[in-house]
Amino acid sequence: MLWLLLYNILFLPLVWIFFKIYSLFNDKVREGFKGRSEIFTELKQSLSALDKNNKTILIHCSSLGEYQQALPFLEELVKKKYNIVLSFFSPSGYKNAKIPQGNIIKCYLPFDTKSAVIKFIDEINPVKIFFIRYDLWLNLINEAKKKNILLYLVNARYDEKDITWKLPIAVSFKKYLYGLLDKIFVIDEYDEKNYKEKLRGYKTEIIKVGDSKFERVYESSKKIQAKKIIEEKIIKDKKIFVIGSSWKDDEDVILPVLDKIVNYEENLLTFLVPHEPKATKIKAIEDYIEENYPNLKTIRYSHLQNYSYQNVIIVDTIGILYSLYSIAYVSYVGGGHKTGLHNILEPAIFNMPVFFSNKVKNSDEDEIMISSGAGILVNDSKDFYKNFRNILSNKHLRNSIGEKCSIVFENNLGIAKKVISLIH
Repeated sequence: MLWLLLYNILFLPLVWIFFKIYSLFNDKVREGFKGRSEIFTELKQSLSALDKNNKTILIHCSSLGEYQQALPFLEELVKKKYNIVLSFFSPSGYKNAKIPQGNIIKCYLPFDTKSAVIKFIDEINPVKIFFIRYDLWLNLINEAKKKNILLYLVNARYDEKDITWKLPIAVSFKKYLYGLLDKIFVIDEYDEKNYKEKLRGYKTEIIKVGDSKFERVYESSKKIQAKKIIEEKIIKDKKIFVIGSSWKDDEDVILPVLDKIVNYEENLLTFLVPHEPKATKIKAIEDYIEENYPNLKTIRYSHLQNYSYQNVIIVDTIGILYSLYSIAYVSYVGGGHKTGLHNILEPAIFNMPVFFSNKVKNSDEDEIMISSGAGILVNDSKDFYKNFRNILSNKHLRNSIGEKCSIVFENNLGIAKKVISLIH
């Protein structure tokens, strides 16, 4: 009870004031306030379209990334004839989430005041609530608990760098909060061990099941139609190297190596896909390559009608990276030097060696890939040159790593079905 009092008297007002002031300077936060002002009017209208014979489940996602993780669970629950209400904290998640067919609606999660969440729960009347990854709200959880609504956290990770698991007061609050949940579905043994230690004495059940990210990538890969994005005559008999979501730090590692290797691998064709391919960035890359790497000849993807055997295609459009991975011989995923590693599962699903750096820690797939031998860690150009040339010249090694990628996915599929079977 003490934490509930402190939360409502002290924490919530401070959070509200912070976001209100922040909204004066941030369009995204301001949009979130505006969207929440119309929650219940829009919610009532949306709920009327759902099948009244079905029970309802609330799935809460912080933003778009969590929504992607939620999709496998959502699809399984739709098969079970549930109505689904998807709630979002972030405006970007709410706006950009493409809802699949079925009895599914989306809405903003209201600000976590007691009166707002009681009204929210009463309107939806869910039998179960799923929280994806994190973003737990005390009043919502507490009021749902009073109504005997089952509460689950899925794709949960224990982050050892999270200071709130170390500060005494914060730990006490988090134990209380997480201890209200019925089940926490974690990704691996490490998460299982730490959650069990932290929640010792609570009735919350900790269950290791894996990560639904793998399932989502697997399902998405089946929809890829690569032939529509590149002419066969351009890629025929080529070893395709795809550099996905690159930043300047990635390019500084890769380009010197490519400049050397094309002397030995004449059939190597590189697709360079910069993160956010703005015109200024594309031009900067072109100029940089022309000035420093004489063996690399570039052409933009949008100019491929003029292709004349250039060995680097700079992709100046969005939305085709995943398709390019499907035709790649080997790949590199950027972001790991400074900003945070982009999705390494997207190329891995196509059973090929995946190079990356993980100097900035923002996911866990890298550890899974490295420990299984399916991913190759790159620290610098020297490191990349040695491993890259070895992959290009050793087909057996390339195929062996590809098989390990396949095994990683096999071991991590069916998670959504497993979770639903444990709560149904």
